[in-house]
Amino acid sequence: MAGRKDELNRVLWPFYILAVIPAILCARAVQPTGWQWAAALVGFFILWSVGLLLVYILIVYLLSLTVDINKPVPENHPFFRRIGLSIIGLLCRFGRVRLHGEGWEKMPEGRFLLVSNHISNYDPIVTLWLLRKLDLAFVTKPENLRIPLAGGIIHMMNFLPIDRENPRHALEAIQGASDLLERDVAAMGIYPEGTRSKDGVLLPFHDAVFKIAKRAKVPILVATVEGTNHIHENVPLHHTDVTLTLLEVMDASTVASLSTKDIGTHVRALMEEKLGQTASPES
Repeated sequence: MAGRKDELNRVLWPFYILAVIPAILCARAVQPTGWQWAAALVGFFILWSVGLLLVYILIVYLLSLTVDINKPVPENHPFFRRIGLSIIGLLCRFGRVRLHGEGWEKMPEGRFLLVSNHISNYDPIVTLWLLRKLDLAFVTKPENLRIPLAGGIIHMMNFLPIDRENPRHALEAIQGASDLLERDVAAMGIYPEGTRSKDGVLLPFHDAVFKIAKRAKVPILVATVEGTNHIHENVPLHHTDVTLTLLEVMDASTVASLSTKDIGTHVRALMEEKLGQTASPES
Protein backbone atom coordinates (compact mmCIF):
# COMPACT_ATOMS: atom_id res chain seq x y z
CA MET A 1 0.00 0.00 0.00
CA ALA A 2 1.74 3.14 -1.18
CA GLY A 3 0.60 6.71 -0.83
CA ARG A 4 -2.96 7.71 0.00
CA LYS A 5 -5.11 4.66 -0.60
CA ASP A 6 -7.11 4.58 2.59
CA GLU A 7 -10.41 5.45 0.82
CA LEU A 8 -11.47 7.65 3.74
CA ASN A 9 -12.59 10.28 1.25
CA ARG A 10 -15.46 7.93 0.36
CA VAL A 11 -17.03 7.48 3.80
CA LEU A 12 -19.26 10.55 3.44
CA TRP A 13 -20.37 9.78 -0.13
CA PRO A 14 -23.59 7.93 0.93
CA PHE A 15 -24.76 10.98 2.88
CA TYR A 16 -23.87 13.30 0.01
CA ILE A 17 -25.74 11.15 -2.52
CA LEU A 18 -28.84 10.88 -0.35
CA ALA A 19 -28.80 14.64 0.29
CA VAL A 20 -28.85 15.69 -3.37
CA ILE A 21 -32.52 15.13 -4.25
CA PRO A 22 -34.07 16.62 -1.06
CA ALA A 23 -31.68 19.58 -1.36
CA ILE A 24 -32.87 20.25 -4.93
CA LEU A 25 -36.51 19.93 -3.91
CA CYS A 26 -36.05 22.31 -0.97
CA ALA A 27 -34.20 24.81 -3.14
CA ARG A 28 -36.99 24.74 -5.73
CA ALA A 29 -39.60 25.15 -3.01
CA VAL A 30 -38.19 28.50 -1.87
CA GLN A 31 -38.10 29.68 -5.51
CA PRO A 32 -34.76 31.52 -5.48
CA THR A 33 -33.65 33.63 -8.44
CA GLY A 34 -30.26 34.22 -10.03
CA TRP A 35 -27.26 33.52 -7.81
CA GLN A 36 -29.62 32.81 -4.90
CA TRP A 37 -30.44 29.47 -6.53
CA ALA A 38 -26.86 28.22 -6.13
CA ALA A 39 -26.63 29.56 -2.57
CA ALA A 40 -29.93 27.89 -1.61
CA LEU A 41 -28.90 24.60 -3.19
CA VAL A 42 -25.54 24.55 -1.40
CA GLY A 43 -27.15 25.52 1.90
CA PHE A 44 -29.83 22.85 1.74
CA PHE A 45 -27.27 20.28 0.57
CA ILE A 46 -25.12 20.95 3.66
CA LEU A 47 -28.14 20.86 5.97
CA TRP A 48 -29.41 17.58 4.55
CA SER A 49 -25.95 15.98 4.60
CA VAL A 50 -25.41 16.90 8.25
CA GLY A 51 -28.97 15.92 9.14
CA LEU A 52 -28.69 12.51 7.53
CA LEU A 53 -25.36 11.92 9.26
CA LEU A 54 -26.87 12.76 12.65
CA VAL A 55 -29.87 10.53 11.99
CA TYR A 56 -27.54 7.68 11.04
CA ILE A 57 -25.53 8.08 14.24
CA LEU A 58 -28.77 8.11 16.25
CA ILE A 59 -29.93 4.91 14.54
CA VAL A 60 -26.60 3.22 15.25
CA TYR A 61 -26.80 4.33 18.88
CA LEU A 62 -30.32 2.90 19.26
CA LEU A 63 -29.16 -0.29 17.55
CA SER A 64 -26.27 -0.61 20.00
CA LEU A 65 -28.75 -0.46 22.90
CA THR A 66 -30.29 -3.73 21.70
CA VAL A 67 -27.00 -5.58 22.26
CA ASP A 68 -26.40 -7.43 25.51
CA ILE A 69 -22.64 -7.27 26.06
CA ASN A 70 -22.89 -9.97 28.72
CA LYS A 71 -23.94 -12.56 26.16
CA PRO A 72 -21.17 -14.23 24.13
CA VAL A 73 -21.09 -13.74 20.38
CA PRO A 74 -20.41 -17.18 18.83
CA GLU A 75 -20.09 -16.03 15.22
CA ASN A 76 -19.06 -12.99 13.22
CA HIS A 77 -21.94 -10.65 12.31
CA PRO A 78 -21.34 -9.02 8.89
CA PHE A 79 -24.12 -6.46 9.47
CA PHE A 80 -22.64 -5.15 12.72
CA ARG A 81 -19.14 -5.27 11.25
CA ARG A 82 -20.22 -3.07 8.34
CA ILE A 83 -21.87 -0.67 10.77
CA GLY A 84 -18.78 -0.64 12.98
CA LEU A 85 -16.44 0.00 10.07
CA SER A 86 -18.62 2.86 8.84
CA ILE A 87 -18.37 4.56 12.25
CA ILE A 88 -14.62 3.93 12.31
CA GLY A 89 -14.30 5.50 8.88
CA LEU A 90 -16.21 8.56 10.09
CA LEU A 91 -13.96 8.87 13.15
CA CYS A 92 -10.87 8.78 10.96
CA ARG A 93 -12.39 11.21 8.46
CA PHE A 94 -13.40 13.79 11.06
CA GLY A 95 -10.16 13.20 12.91
CA ARG A 96 -8.40 14.34 9.71
CA VAL A 97 -6.34 11.15 9.63
CA ARG A 98 -4.41 10.11 6.54
CA LEU A 99 -3.62 6.42 6.69
CA HIS A 100 -0.67 4.64 5.14
CA GLY A 101 0.35 1.00 5.16
CA GLU A 102 3.71 -0.67 4.67
CA GLY A 103 4.76 -4.31 4.41
CA TRP A 104 1.41 -5.48 3.03
CA GLU A 105 3.21 -8.20 1.08
CA LYS A 106 3.89 -9.92 4.42
CA MET A 107 0.19 -10.44 5.15
CA PRO A 108 -0.31 -14.14 6.03
CA GLU A 109 -3.06 -16.28 4.58
CA GLY A 110 -5.82 -17.36 6.90
CA ARG A 111 -6.31 -16.31 10.50
CA PHE A 112 -3.54 -14.82 12.61
CA LEU A 113 -2.79 -13.01 15.86
CA LEU A 114 -1.83 -9.37 15.26
CA VAL A 115 0.44 -7.79 17.88
CA SER A 116 1.47 -4.14 17.84
CA ASN A 117 2.72 -1.30 20.00
CA HIS A 118 0.08 0.86 21.69
CA ILE A 119 0.32 4.66 21.82
CA SER A 120 -3.24 5.96 21.39
CA ASN A 121 -6.92 5.08 21.61
CA TYR A 122 -6.90 5.49 17.83
CA ASP A 123 -4.59 2.47 17.37
CA PRO A 124 -7.30 -0.21 17.00
CA ILE A 125 -9.46 2.23 15.03
CA VAL A 126 -6.89 2.86 12.30
CA THR A 127 -5.82 -0.78 12.28
CA LEU A 128 -9.38 -1.99 11.77
CA TRP A 129 -9.89 0.43 8.91
CA LEU A 130 -6.66 -0.47 7.12
CA LEU A 131 -7.41 -4.18 7.58
CA ARG A 132 -11.15 -3.75 6.96
CA LYS A 133 -11.22 -6.53 4.35
CA LEU A 134 -10.33 -8.98 7.11
CA ASP A 135 -12.55 -10.05 10.00
CA LEU A 136 -10.28 -8.56 12.66
CA ALA A 137 -11.30 -8.27 16.30
CA PHE A 138 -9.35 -7.10 19.34
CA VAL A 139 -8.90 -8.24 22.90
CA THR A 140 -9.68 -5.06 24.80
CA LYS A 141 -10.20 -3.71 28.30
CA PRO A 142 -13.72 -4.29 29.69
CA GLU A 143 -14.47 -0.54 29.96
CA ASN A 144 -14.45 -0.22 26.16
CA LEU A 145 -17.46 -2.50 25.90
CA ARG A 146 -19.42 -0.07 28.06
CA ILE A 147 -18.77 2.98 25.86
CA PRO A 148 -22.10 4.37 24.56
CA LEU A 149 -22.75 3.47 20.89
CA ALA A 150 -19.33 1.81 20.42
CA GLY A 151 -19.53 -0.87 23.12
CA GLY A 152 -22.41 -2.87 21.73
CA ILE A 153 -21.12 -2.65 18.17
CA ILE A 154 -17.59 -3.84 18.93
CA HIS A 155 -19.04 -6.64 21.06
CA MET A 156 -20.89 -7.88 17.97
CA MET A 157 -17.62 -7.55 16.05
CA ASN A 158 -16.22 -10.22 18.41
CA PHE A 159 -14.14 -7.92 20.60
CA LEU A 160 -13.30 -9.72 23.84
CA PRO A 161 -12.78 -8.11 27.26
CA ILE A 162 -9.66 -8.98 29.25
CA ASP A 163 -9.18 -8.11 32.90
CA ARG A 164 -5.43 -8.35 33.42
CA GLU A 165 -5.84 -7.77 37.16
CA ASN A 166 -7.80 -11.02 37.42
CA PRO A 167 -5.71 -14.03 36.29
CA ARG A 168 -8.76 -16.28 35.88
CA HIS A 169 -10.60 -13.76 33.71
CA ALA A 170 -7.45 -13.07 31.70
CA LEU A 171 -7.09 -16.80 31.02
CA GLU A 172 -10.73 -16.95 29.90
CA ALA A 173 -10.09 -14.11 27.44
CA ILE A 174 -7.03 -15.89 26.07
CA GLN A 175 -9.04 -19.09 25.64
CA GLY A 176 -11.90 -17.16 24.04
CA ALA A 177 -9.59 -15.49 21.53
CA SER A 178 -7.98 -18.82 20.70
CA ASP A 179 -11.41 -20.34 20.17
CA LEU A 180 -12.40 -17.62 17.68
CA LEU A 181 -9.19 -18.26 15.74
CA GLU A 182 -9.58 -22.04 15.81
CA ARG A 183 -13.16 -21.82 14.55
CA ASP A 184 -12.11 -19.40 11.80
CA VAL A 185 -14.53 -16.75 13.08
CA ALA A 186 -12.07 -13.84 13.18
CA ALA A 187 -8.43 -12.85 13.16
CA MET A 188 -7.44 -11.42 16.55
CA GLY A 189 -5.42 -8.39 17.59
CA ILE A 190 -3.88 -7.60 20.96
CA TYR A 191 -1.40 -5.16 22.47
CA PRO A 192 1.28 -7.01 24.48
CA GLU A 193 2.00 -3.86 26.53
CA GLY A 194 -1.52 -4.04 27.92
CA THR A 195 -2.00 -0.28 27.98
CA ARG A 196 -0.98 2.84 26.09
CA SER A 197 2.58 4.12 26.34
CA LYS A 198 2.48 7.81 27.29
CA ASP A 199 5.85 8.65 25.73
CA GLY A 200 5.84 6.14 22.89
CA VAL A 201 8.57 3.98 24.45
CA LEU A 202 7.57 0.34 24.62
CA LEU A 203 6.30 -0.77 28.01
CA PRO A 204 7.01 -4.23 29.48
CA PHE A 205 5.18 -7.01 27.63
CA HIS A 206 2.60 -9.40 29.06
CA ASP A 207 4.03 -12.48 27.36
CA ALA A 208 1.01 -14.60 28.29
CA VAL A 209 -0.95 -13.02 25.41
CA PHE A 210 1.14 -15.03 22.95
CA LYS A 211 -0.58 -18.16 24.28
CA ILE A 212 -3.49 -17.15 22.04
CA ALA A 213 -1.47 -17.99 18.92
CA LYS A 214 0.12 -21.09 20.49
CA ARG A 215 -3.26 -22.53 21.52
CA ALA A 216 -4.89 -21.76 18.15
CA LYS A 217 -1.82 -22.84 16.15
CA VAL A 218 -1.85 -19.67 14.02
CA PRO A 219 0.91 -17.27 12.89
CA ILE A 220 1.76 -14.06 14.74
CA LEU A 221 1.75 -10.92 12.61
CA VAL A 222 4.04 -8.31 14.17
CA ALA A 223 3.22 -4.68 13.40
CA THR A 224 3.88 -1.13 14.55
CA VAL A 225 1.65 1.91 14.41
CA GLU A 226 3.08 5.44 14.30
CA GLY A 227 1.45 8.85 14.38
CA THR A 228 -1.80 8.14 16.24
CA ASN A 229 -0.52 9.89 19.37
CA HIS A 230 -0.54 13.19 17.45
CA ILE A 231 -4.17 13.08 16.28
CA HIS A 232 -5.59 14.84 19.34
CA GLU A 233 -2.92 17.54 19.01
CA ASN A 234 -3.68 18.27 15.35
CA VAL A 235 -7.49 18.18 15.24
CA PRO A 236 -9.21 20.19 13.88
CA LEU A 237 -6.69 22.46 12.19
CA HIS A 238 -4.24 19.93 10.77
CA HIS A 239 -4.28 16.42 9.37
CA THR A 240 -2.26 13.59 10.87
CA ASP A 241 -0.33 10.99 8.90
CA VAL A 242 -0.57 7.55 10.50
CA THR A 243 1.38 4.51 9.33
CA LEU A 244 0.72 0.86 10.10
CA THR A 245 3.75 -1.26 9.24
CA LEU A 246 3.65 -5.05 9.01
CA LEU A 247 7.10 -6.13 10.18
CA GLU A 248 7.20 -9.91 10.15
CA VAL A 249 5.12 -13.05 10.26
CA MET A 250 6.13 -15.70 12.76
CA ASP A 251 4.69 -18.86 11.24
CA ALA A 252 2.66 -21.25 13.35
CA SER A 253 5.45 -23.84 13.60
CA THR A 254 7.90 -21.23 14.91
CA VAL A 255 5.33 -19.99 17.42
CA ALA A 256 4.74 -23.55 18.61
CA SER A 257 8.45 -24.21 19.11
CA LEU A 258 9.18 -21.12 21.22
CA SER A 259 8.21 -20.19 24.75
CA THR A 260 6.00 -17.14 25.24
CA LYS A 261 8.98 -15.34 26.76
CA ASP A 262 11.14 -16.02 23.70
CA ILE A 263 8.31 -14.90 21.42
CA GLY A 264 8.00 -11.70 23.43
CA THR A 265 11.74 -11.05 23.23
CA HIS A 266 11.73 -11.47 19.45
CA VAL A 267 8.59 -9.38 18.91
CA ARG A 268 9.95 -6.62 21.11
CA ALA A 269 13.25 -6.53 19.22
CA LEU A 270 11.40 -6.14 15.91
CA MET A 271 9.27 -3.29 17.24
CA GLU A 272 12.21 -1.50 18.88
CA GLU A 273 14.23 -1.65 15.68
CA LYS A 274 11.37 -0.16 13.65
CA LEU A 275 10.61 2.52 16.23
CA GLY A 276 14.27 3.41 16.74
CA GLN A 277 14.30 2.40 20.38
CA THR A 278 17.58 0.86 21.46
CA ALA A 279 17.01 0.72 25.19
CA SER A 280 14.21 -1.47 26.45
CA PRO A 281 12.84 -1.83 29.98
CA GLU A 282 12.75 -5.26 31.55
CA SER A 283 9.74 -7.18 30.31
